[in-house]
Amino acid sequence: MSKSNCDLIEASTGERRRGFFAHQPFTQRCRSTFCSAVLLSLLLAGCGGSSTPEPAAPTATERPRASSAPVGFAKRVEEEVDDSIDLSGVDPNDIFDFAPAPPPNFLTAGKAPASRPQDRFVATIDPAAGSSRFEVDTPDQTTTSGSTNNALLPAGFTAIAGAPIVDGWPSRIICKADQSEMVLIPAGDSVLGTGDGPDDRAPEVLIPLSAFYISKLEVNVAQYSSFRSQSIKTGKVVEKSINVDAPSDFPALGVAWVEARAYAQASRRELPTEAQWEKAARGSQGLAAPWGNGRPLWSEPRKLGQVDPCGMFPDDKSVYDVLDMAGNAQEWMLDFYSETNHEDLAIMDASRRKNWAGPRRASQSGERVVKGDGPAWAAWFRRGIRMTERSPNIGFRCVLNLPNSQ
Repeated sequence: MSKSNCDLIEASTGERRRGFFAHQPFTQRCRSTFCSAVLLSLLLAGCGGSSTPEPAAPTATERPRASSAPVGFAKRVEEEVDDSIDLSGVDPNDIFDFAPAPPPNFLTAGKAPASRPQDRFVATIDPAAGSSRFEVDTPDQTTTSGSTNNALLPAGFTAIAGAPIVDGWPSRIICKADQSEMVLIPAGDSVLGTGDGPDDRAPEVLIPLSAFYISKLEVNVAQYSSFRSQSIKTGKVVEKSINVDAPSDFPALGVAWVEARAYAQASRRELPTEAQWEKAARGSQGLAAPWGNGRPLWSEPRKLGQVDPCGMFPDDKSVYDVLDMAGNAQEWMLDFYSETNHEDLAIMDASRRKNWAGPRRASQSGERVVKGDGPAWAAWFRRGIRMTERSPNIGFRCVLNLPNSQ
């Protein structure tokens, strides 16, 4: 310790500083030791030192390594492979199999149902569209009872390959007589009429209907001409359609009601009832038009009374995929036309309204209901036309009433 520092300490501890300690000065050795201790304390306090020691750096702890094995998933079953199935080119990750026993992380809820042929499907992938769809495995699908739907269909009709099954029936079929496609309309209520329309279309009333099929498109010129040729061979006289020289895919027009019905009955079909037609056009919700309750968005100009090739306007499509029910040709119905039909139905017992085929007589003798191509494209539009009339804008389509259908 330097002499100046010791003198400073001595001044604060000995007799040289008046008012402090009165004892004798320290000896040289004690004073030297004491000065060293005090100086060390001053250095620690005023020269950057700290009374609290710095904490020691934590010791690094090795983290556990993540497992590369999957957690909580069942192991792939590879014990048995069905060699009868061609799996060439199939991604192994897309193959499903049955585990012999539930893995530890699964619970058994119950016994799995037996497999059924109608539950089989194939996945079809369209790379261009970037999407996939599921299709049934075979065209002849079976019902829960084990009998095929083609066997349940009347002779002359066959299910379209890949058509989904709805309530035990194929959703699409082909009529072999004219090769026309028909669409299944499931059983349920038909919303007939409207509460805001003219008197002959009001009030709105529900008509319970059994399932049936309806032609996706109107009968065209080629189909009607073929029917006429076959009829002449059997000795039956059938008049030509008014537009016989029109392109073959135009709807057949100017056909009398009797001839339209003869066409339908020749293939075990019938003309649609007004309730069936509105169900196919408006769906179960009773939409104002096939596409809904708003205005149509035609792909090109279209106006009432305009006749084009069948199916030319894909936006004129109902929820069941039936086309040309708002525009194109007007169509014959099976029903007699009565101005009070809807009013009479509204006060009728519901059990009597089921599968309603129209009143027993017309308001004006010989009038039948004609529907379609009405104001604002409304599907509830109706009018009465004499059944012998050959109107240049009236055509027709057919329905197939299903046997044993509820």
